[in-house]
Amino acid sequence: MNREYTYVVLGNGNAGFTAAKTIRENDKTGSILILSEESVLTYSRPMLTKTPLRTYDLKKTILYPNAWYEDKEIDVLLDTKIDRLDVELKQVYCGQDKYSYDKCIYALGAYNFIPPIKGSDKKEVTSIRTYEDIYRLKRMSVDADHAVVIGGGVIGLEAASELTKYGIKVVVLEALPVLMPRLLDDETANTLQKTIRSFEIHTDVAVEEIAGEERVQEVRLKDGRVFPADLVVVSAGVRANIRIAKDAGIECDRAVVINERAETSAPDVFACGDCCEYNGANYALWSQAAEQGIAAGTNAAGGDVRMGVIDSSMTLNTDEISIFAVGDTGKNPELTYKTEITNNMEPEQFGVNPTYLKSFEKRFYANGKLVGATIIGNLTRSQVLKEEILGIKKDGTAK
Repeated sequence: MNREYTYVVLGNGNAGFTAAKTIRENDKTGSILILSEESVLTYSRPMLTKTPLRTYDLKKTILYPNAWYEDKEIDVLLDTKIDRLDVELKQVYCGQDKYSYDKCIYALGAYNFIPPIKGSDKKEVTSIRTYEDIYRLKRMSVDADHAVVIGGGVIGLEAASELTKYGIKVVVLEALPVLMPRLLDDETANTLQKTIRSFEIHTDVAVEEIAGEERVQEVRLKDGRVFPADLVVVSAGVRANIRIAKDAGIECDRAVVINERAETSAPDVFACGDCCEYNGANYALWSQAAEQGIAAGTNAAGGDVRMGVIDSSMTLNTDEISIFAVGDTGKNPELTYKTEITNNMEPEQFGVNPTYLKSFEKRFYANGKLVGATIIGNLTRSQVLKEEILGIKKDGTAK
């Protein structure tokens, strides 16, 4: 089968969906096709770890129903393996079928990185990227007494916190010396680790093996320590899906390289979301996917939108603690930082985010300018700091 479309969107994550939605808002008549290897319509990935595990329901996280796509005259092909992109012939190949385009949106997202650990292929080992992963974790958690989470990032800590609610003893293993060093300064990271008491956290460790005969039984470290495990969650970051773009001759680094208009190096091919990088950065954030999707969709439809500052802030909420980080928290070795601290909390009185809780706020200045901040406790001031540091208002627009 060979069909022609004005726009072909590869991927139906937040970026691809937003691009298609934006195209239709700007072009009422052009034909649009979304190709996706997933079996369901676009859903909210953040809700995978922000919804109680045992009550997670995919249907409640679907962004728009079938009727919306029909009303907007957007064709969607799910469960479709995308094999190849030919940027000269302007065609996308899926098995025996090919789809011609005038403009293409490359939004194939990312995949979870699984470190080369012996035993990581066991069936009781999962990562968290799709709704299927959550349903798998949900099933495994029913009979589990012990769990190990490999990776102490936001998703890993949220998963660990959730598993403890079901009486599971959880251990988090982090390879780096502190938690989330790209986002948090050492003081905030250490406070986070000391405050969490519902599960163990071990940093600066190396996992040697996920062991067990018929099923997972334990996780072994290279220093000889052993932790019992009935299930293992691997949360070790993501890698951009660039194979198809690379094979097509599109410029890629760690991700597909785009400019401020979300254009790639190939004519009439735009990219957005977790699969691409702009100014050398790929935050793999929901907000980044949306902003880049708007730029890609608008410009593909003939508009002229330039991407602004991406909301790269981080928020972590568990039953024990809330943390927010934004901007540069002292990470540039070429800069000299001055810090200011506002501590309205009693020692160790950190907690989740009700407005009556006090907070510990740390601000980072470089060259006389506020460049970053962290908050522990009450996160009410997070929006004020985002606006001052990134120039992003509450509605997501530039200041």
